[in-house]
Amino acid sequence: MEKSPHKLDQLYNKISFFIIAHADDWQLFMQPFVFDDLVMPGCKVVFIITTAGDAGMQEKFWRAREEGHKSSVRFCMSAIDTFSEFNGAKCYNEKNIDYWSLHHSTTFFLRLPDGNLDGSGFDSHDYQSLSKFQLNKINSLTSLDASYNFSNWDEYVKVLATIISCESEGIADKNIHYLNPDPVPNPGDHADHISTGIAVGQLNVTKSFKQFLYVGYSIQNLETQLSQSDMFWKVSMFAAYEKAVFDYCGYSTLKENTDLYLRWCCSKPFVEIIAPSL
Repeated sequence: MEKSPHKLDQLYNKISFFIIAHADDWQLFMQPFVFDDLVMPGCKVVFIITTAGDAGMQEKFWRAREEGHKSSVRFCMSAIDTFSEFNGAKCYNEKNIDYWSLHHSTTFFLRLPDGNLDGSGFDSHDYQSLSKFQLNKINSLTSLDASYNFSNWDEYVKVLATIISCESEGIADKNIHYLNPDPVPNPGDHADHISTGIAVGQLNVTKSFKQFLYVGYSIQNLETQLSQSDMFWKVSMFAAYEKAVFDYCGYSTLKENTDLYLRWCCSKPFVEIIAPSL
């Protein structure tokens, strides 16, 4: 198992994991928490994006979404520091996972198939989905770049656990952020969001972490508003994502539902915080 690409791990006093299903989930539903950690001295930030967010479309689209994610992170950090970028693949539990690193942040792209809103999957990828996989409705799950295959749900969860254990080694203040899989506080969310949250909730390694559980799609129904500063960074980071996606593949996320994305961008996140249990 390869070590983290960071050269200064011993200087970190805090680590924050953001475990999300799609490349734009953190900008829309977890701001300003992500920004605050990205600009915090001594804080290591790790994103794990579980699906390609492909929506059944071709590779150029999900590659564009990855570029959108990178653009958001660069936009945030370029104002505070100079940085170097690295990319490659790291082996966890015999699975080669692609990563991209910018200064003190690292992103792991698992590139599993997008499961569609209801978890039914898409014809282009044999209707695979995390939801079906978690419910044992399919026998395996293959990454869209065909670099690895999971033969059961536990194998997938263990890979997440191994990434988290390796990246957080030697750091005292450990935090993990993800969308709440409970439909009571988080109704009507995307099936990929729910399945990703279920997996995180099953990780024994995170019992010693401070946990932040967010509301997803229904954030638009909350009446709380962001401060002017938080609004600037949230809207700008999503705009950086959107422009990079469009420049890479010509797709406009905003065309899906401009009013809905406006409400998501203007909404303050709702988060439940759970203290470490160990």
